[in-house]
Amino acid sequence: MSAKKKNISLSISDKKRVIKAVEDGQPKKDVAKQFGILPSTLSMILKNKDRINASDSSVCKKRSRQGEFPCLEECLLKWIRQCRGQNIPIGGFMLKEKAKSFAESLGIEGFGASEGWLSNFKNRHSITFKKICGESASVDSMVCNEWTDKLKELLNGYEPKDIFNTDETGLFYKCLPDRTLTFRNEKCHVI
Repeated sequence: MSAKKKNISLSISDKKRVIKAVEDGQPKKDVAKQFGILPSTLSMILKNKDRINASDSSVCKKRSRQGEFPCLEECLLKWIRQCRGQNIPIGGFMLKEKAKSFAESLGIEGFGASEGWLSNFKNRHSITFKKICGESASVDSMVCNEWTDKLKELLNGYEPKDIFNTDETGLFYKCLPDRTLTFRNEKCHVI
């Protein structure tokens, strides 16, 4: 008849409430049941109560790690921002090749740009692989306005029945990837 309890993770503020409930005299068994935690979890919370009470619950502390080659990663981040600024799609293979190139230029020996390094680099710098969508960043509006005027001049000598719309014509020799590496909070558009 004993049901297994799920061992859930509590926030710092919930852990502080657990500690207060025990200190106020509530039985540990009742406190564990009230918060839906195992008795062993309650024991760990009470064992670490000094550290929990000293922590600031409004600040989420996350351990940040620095890569083995910070100057290489700084160069790569600048390069990624430049590419994204020009709407150039970037893939994992391209990023690894650029990393090897930078490592060679910086005189870093033994750098392999493995899949593990790429994964950790993306995690450290909040880089994700997103699908490119929309055409809002593809053309400068000034260019469109100038071209509209030129197009009217070009079409003067033609009958309306001889003018066709080629907006969606496929040109596969310029086919670009439909996904790119970009920063998590950044929107990505086609070229």
